Amino acid sequence: GGIQMRGKLLKQDFRATARIMLPLYAAVPVLGLFTNLITRLCENQNGFLIRAIGALVSFVFSLALIAAVVTTVVLMILRFYRNLMTDEGYLMFTLPVSTTELICSKLIVSVVWFLGALAVDALGLLVTGRFGSYQDAVRFQVTYTFGMPMTGAQSAGLIIEFVAFLLLCCVALCLMTYAAMAIGQSFKKNKGLMSVVFFFVLWIGTRIVLTLIFGLLFGLGAQPLPAMTAMPLLKSMYILLGCGCAGALAFCVGFFFLTHGMLRKHLNLQ
Repeated sequence: GGIQMRGKLLKQDFRATARIMLPLYAAVPVLGLFTNLITRLCENQNGFLIRAIGALVSFVFSLALIAAVVTTVVLMILRFYRNLMTDEGYLMFTLPVSTTELICSKLIVSVVWFLGALAVDALGLLVTGRFGSYQDAVRFQVTYTFGMPMTGAQSAGLIIEFVAFLLLCCVALCLMTYAAMAIGQSFKKNKGLMSVVFFFVLWIGTRIVLTLIFGLLFGLGAQPLPAMTAMPLLKSMYILLGCGCAGALAFCVGFFFLTHGMLRKHLNLQ
C-alpha cells in the first residue's frame, strides 16, 4: 500500500507539471531548427525585412531557452508551497507516506525537470547549427576538455564527474529552496518575505563555507598553475571535482534534514 501510494504521489506530481513543461520543452528544439533555417535563408539576403525576421526569431529562441529554466524553477517552488505549505498541506500530511517521501517526491520531480530543461536547451543550441555539427561538438569535447588536451577516456572520466557534480548541485539548490520555504513558513507573519530572506541567508552561508574550504585547500602552498605539468593538472581536476561532489552531497544532506525537521516540528500551516 505504501509503495503504491508513493508511486501515485510521484505520478500526480509529474502529471501536474508535465502539462506545462512538455509543450515548452518541445518548443525549444523546434524554435532552434526554425532559427537555423531562417539564419541560412538570411545568409545571402540583404533585405531589411528578412534580417528583421531573423533577429526576431533568434530573440524568441533566446526567450524560450530562458523560459525553460525559469519555468522549471517557478514550478518547483509553487508545487512545494501549494502542496505542503497551504491548506492542501493538511491533506498531504494525512496520506500514508512519510515526510521524507513527500520531500523526495517533490525533489525527484524538480530535479528531473531541471535536468530536462538543461538538456533541451543544449539540444536547442545544437540544432541551431551555430556550434557546428554534433560530430564536431563530440570531437571537440573528447580531445579538449576543461582547457586541456586529453584522451577520450580521460575526458569521459572528467565529464562523468562533472555531470555528477552538476546533479548534486541541482539537488542541493532544490533542497536549499525547500529549507528556506519551510523556515519562512514557520513565522506567523510575512511568511513569503521570510522565505526569501532565509533563501539568501542560506545562499550566503553556503558561499562563506565554500570560500573558507577552498581558501584552506589552496592556501596550503599549492604549486603555481604554470609550473604544473599536464598530468598533475589533470589529477588536480579529478580531485577538485571529487571534492566538489562530496561537498555538494554534504549540503544536500544538511538541507534535507533542515527541511525535514522544520516540516515535522515547526511548520505552522495557515
